Amino acid sequence: MLLQELVDVLETIKQRIRHHGSPLRENETRTRLALIDPLLTALGWDVSDPAMVTPEYSVGSGRADYALNGSESIPAAIVEAKRLGHSLNDDERMQMLNYANARGVRYAAVTDGDVWEVYPVFDQSPLEDRRLLDLHIANSPAHELALQFLLLWRPNLASGQPSPAEEPRLNAPAAVETEVPNPSQQTKESETPNGPKTPTQDPKWESLANFNPAGRNRPPGSMRFPDHHEDEIHHWYEILTMVAMWLHSTGKLTVTITPVPSSATHYIVNNQPIHPTGDEFARYREIASGQLAVNILGSAVKLTTDARKLLQHCGVNPDTITLQVS
Repeated sequence: MLLQELVDVLETIKQRIRHHGSPLRENETRTRLALIDPLLTALGWDVSDPAMVTPEYSVGSGRADYALNGSESIPAAIVEAKRLGHSLNDDERMQMLNYANARGVRYAAVTDGDVWEVYPVFDQSPLEDRRLLDLHIANSPAHELALQFLLLWRPNLASGQPSPAEEPRLNAPAAVETEVPNPSQQTKESETPNGPKTPTQDPKWESLANFNPAGRNRPPGSMRFPDHHEDEIHHWYEILTMVAMWLHSTGKLTVTITPVPSSATHYIVNNQPIHPTGDEFARYREIASGQLAVNILGSAVKLTTDARKLLQHCGVNPDTITLQVS
């Protein structure tokens, strides 16, 4: 497998989600044929080869949609497929892991063709803590996705001890030698060439009101709220969901003030995942114990804009929320 080939397949999948989302959301089989099978094949798992992939694999009292066969008699992983737009809940995740556990399968994945989650089956940590992959194809650059999907590359996963891919690092020019300081010897201050000590530069923070995500490959590192609560950001959609969760935790976002509009035809938050047109949210996250649904479908720019609109709807100035941008 060439990495460029994987990037090309991911770009194709992104286009299919964008242009053919409606029919794919109607049917799991369509989702599998258009989105899941091509990616598995690009990762070395030829779904047409029974030596590599066993469809409808018996696990406990149910069946997994795919078993990815390694060199041992037990599959390297199972994959559970859902129709595009299906919102997975923790009961379904645990059912998948229990299925895998019953057959001694080490890894389990679940996907709707857009969102991919991968878990180590025998890890007893909370679900959120043990997730190895949580990728959203539609909202992420293909070249970054390709690196992360190498966790599921057949030679890697079939080894029984897959390693996540690291981002490539550029070597310093040969003429430049860099000495890495001992972390235990680092302090808040550093010597300048002329002798006086100067404080090291703090991370740069920018208000949500001024933040422009256009042209950025990665989301900000963290989000800080007026009460000094701070959360790490791993995906663009978390800018919106973290704002929604914080507003709910402070009593400013409740069912009684929903729906919160983004436009005449779309809601940001509603008490059920339904837009004013009657269409279901294509991608959403539930908060407030399932009482509220946050619409997370959109580009980084739209998600950031919706986060600002949500804050203003709840009477909070977006200037009071800051993002760590470096």
